[in-house]
Amino acid sequence: MTPLNLFIIGPSGCGKTTQAKMVAEKYNLTHISMGQLLRDEIAKKSGFGIEAKSYIDNGKLVPDDLVFDVLISHLKSLDYKNFIVDGFPRVLNQGRIVEFYLRKNNAPLTTLIHLTLSFQQIKDRRDKAGEEFQDKTRTDNTPQDIANRQKFYDDNIEGIKDYFVGKGKFIDINGNRPIEPIFEDIVKEIEKIK
Repeated sequence: MTPLNLFIIGPSGCGKTTQAKMVAEKYNLTHISMGQLLRDEIAKKSGFGIEAKSYIDNGKLVPDDLVFDVLISHLKSLDYKNFIVDGFPRVLNQGRIVEFYLRKNNAPLTTLIHLTLSFQQIKDRRDKAGEEFQDKTRTDNTPQDIANRQKFYDDNIEGIKDYFVGKGKFIDINGNRPIEPIFEDIVKEIEKIK
């Protein structure tokens, strides 16, 4: 059977981790959260982690090559098969490199799932959910950090979308709904390509 290698992206706070966990459970995939991977490396004080922390503490994005090294070591341990990566790619170059790397290891990049949600919709969600919505493991959750992540997403999503749409590997899902209908739509799309 062809492996199912999925990526899910969207603006910060769109619910991609929730959906990734549900998809992983349904299709028996390994769920990889890029944010959590980096936080785990920081907690372990690994070489990766120490370097990543220096960027995050200064409000900078962790460079592509560092993020990529962390991700690839995890994909390699799975033999590049049957996973869903949440929060990656964040820039087009990451998407191109991971696609090339998977192909080199005879593994497909099945599709990229994109949850669409406006910044205002996310802000409304956050306001409604209040404190319990906040991810306590994150050190970068100030309003300024959130706005910065949104701007970064806005600046990069079109390039990613155009590239993967051109390859027939991009699924847009309306993320401004309850969890279940979003999940049902993702499953419908996966079933079409599985």
